[in-house]
Amino acid sequence: MAVIVHDASGATVAADPSPPAPVRHHVPWYHSLRTRLLLWLGLACVVVLLGGTGMVYQSTRALLLEQTREELRSLAAQTAMSLNAMLTSVETSAATLAANALSVDPSRSNLEALLRSTVDGDGDVVGAMLIIEPGVFGPDAAGYDGYLRNEGTGYHRQAMHGPDYDYHVQPWWQRTVVRGQSFWSEPYRNAATGNEMFVTYNLPLRRPGDPADAAPVGIVSLDVPVRRLRRLLGAPAESQGPVRASMIERVLLSPERMFVVHFNSTVELRQTLDDRARAMPELEPMLRAVRGRRPLLTRYYDQSIRGARIALIEPLPRRAWTIALSIDEPQALIGLQHNARLIVTGGLFAIVLLIGLLWLIARPITRPLGALTASAGRFADGEFDTPLPHTDRRDEVGLLADALDGARGSIKQQMAEIEQMAGARLRLDSELAIAADIQQAMLPPAPQLRVGERALQAHALLHPATMVGGDFYGFFPAEPGRLRFCIGDVSDKGVPAALFMARCLTVLEVAAGRNLDPGAALAKASVRLAEHNDTCMFATVLFGMIDLDSGHLVLASAGHEPALLRRADGQAEWVEFEAGPPLGFEPVASYPEWHGRLTPGEALLAYTDGITEAFDGDLQAFGGDRLERAITAADTDASAAALCTGILDVVTRFVDGAAQSDDITLLALRVEVQPADR
Repeated sequence: MAVIVHDASGATVAADPSPPAPVRHHVPWYHSLRTRLLLWLGLACVVVLLGGTGMVYQSTRALLLEQTREELRSLAAQTAMSLNAMLTSVETSAATLAANALSVDPSRSNLEALLRSTVDGDGDVVGAMLIIEPGVFGPDAAGYDGYLRNEGTGYHRQAMHGPDYDYHVQPWWQRTVVRGQSFWSEPYRNAATGNEMFVTYNLPLRRPGDPADAAPVGIVSLDVPVRRLRRLLGAPAESQGPVRASMIERVLLSPERMFVVHFNSTVELRQTLDDRARAMPELEPMLRAVRGRRPLLTRYYDQSIRGARIALIEPLPRRAWTIALSIDEPQALIGLQHNARLIVTGGLFAIVLLIGLLWLIARPITRPLGALTASAGRFADGEFDTPLPHTDRRDEVGLLADALDGARGSIKQQMAEIEQMAGARLRLDSELAIAADIQQAMLPPAPQLRVGERALQAHALLHPATMVGGDFYGFFPAEPGRLRFCIGDVSDKGVPAALFMARCLTVLEVAAGRNLDPGAALAKASVRLAEHNDTCMFATVLFGMIDLDSGHLVLASAGHEPALLRRADGQAEWVEFEAGPPLGFEPVASYPEWHGRLTPGEALLAYTDGITEAFDGDLQAFGGDRLERAITAADTDASAAALCTGILDVVTRFVDGAAQSDDITLLALRVEVQPADR
């Protein structure tokens, strides 16, 4: 369908619209409503699955960690009880041996029998030593020193005093006998222990009835193999490197905080907790707890496993031994993490199956929608007579089909109405184009006057905002050498303004034909235009007359914009004088006149408010100041036509493509001297 537009002169032209975008009759599956619905459903299921799994994982994780802590506490208490019972049993065996050693016949065979019965009677003891100083059983009685160790296949006996060995200078003798202290030794191994790791309980030997601070007369020592401590602790057998037999790692610290049992055998008897704390500052809280003999449950980051570890410190009651249990958090949570992965994987697989099942279920539902979509596409192509499918259904699809059927009838009716309106618009546009041509034809051409060597250049141009407008101008030659002229602006635009403009121009032409002065001509026109003006339309008019021979110029204004005079030197000045009311309101008896002179090289410029009220894109008006600067900047030798065209170009550049809001009219007169032969 053709589109009617108008060019700058108001002429009617036809232009083809841009081709419409192609209408899609089929929706690709990846854009279909079914796909989007299933994708959003799947995404929601994934979010719910991950969110629910995450919440369950976090709550279960907290529960598992708490259970792990409780397990550590329970295991530490049981281990401490077992280890403490063993140490107590050994101490009791040592006290029994000490009591019997001074109450039996001090023969060597009897004392060796006591040592053997002590070793055989306590399963935790594998070696026993008894030293009794000379003179204990009598002034001349000899002492006793002997050591007995059960090697499994037999007994190893050894004297504790010889030419190369003096027990009196050994640290264990000094601490036990000289200082009178019982104590557990640090772990050790040597030839006497069969190169097996032992800890030894040393007890001062005193005569029956001696006070506790009496000088000892000997010593009783019982050896306990470290493997027995390791077994009670639940630690694996001694190895040559890091070993983790279970998730819970067990450590036993000696009274000097030496690692007696450690899951890494390279640390055993080589490092203390103090050494480890210096290398790993995160162990400092545990070191303080061991030194203060207080239990501690803590959590720290272990660089060796690159993860967190839960540790429990449990000092043995009334003894300087300490049990430490720890577990890796990742190891404690490995089962939970495995189950979480299984749940997420299974859930995702179930979601995929669900989406596939829903896809199959949704196909019979969405297929009718596809058919209706194709029918709607044919509507877009103008095919309104193709039957619609599924109108007999009683579900939502049937309702949609009925609605489309009703819309098809409504569209066909509206298309017919639009066609009628388009025909009417074409006729109206044609009539307006004819009216614009008639209006342009009513505007008189600019005359050329000459008196002697003086010539008058006159020019006017009009650009209506619509096809027909309300601005006008006129040139009325009368007596020889004189020219009457006018420029006006009707209060409205469009067809009403064009009709009132034709009436104004006719009335003014009649008044000019009677050779009336400008003021009288406007007064005469005010009477005629006020008659039968029920629409209350009005027009502002500037009416003038120039005598070319004398250059005498007379102007009268019916509420019109003031004119501009451009002098021969290029300076511009406003023609300011009192104006009367616009034409059309009421009859006016007289209009004030302005008298002046237009000499050669000077020009007069009149205009309508479409010039000063031309707006740019920022709604800034062109204004009178810019008009004055434009006429001043014009060439002083420019003709009247060039002056009008130059002013219009300045206004056009100012609005920079903004829509024209009002009619634009310019009228210029210029006097120049021309030799008679031109």
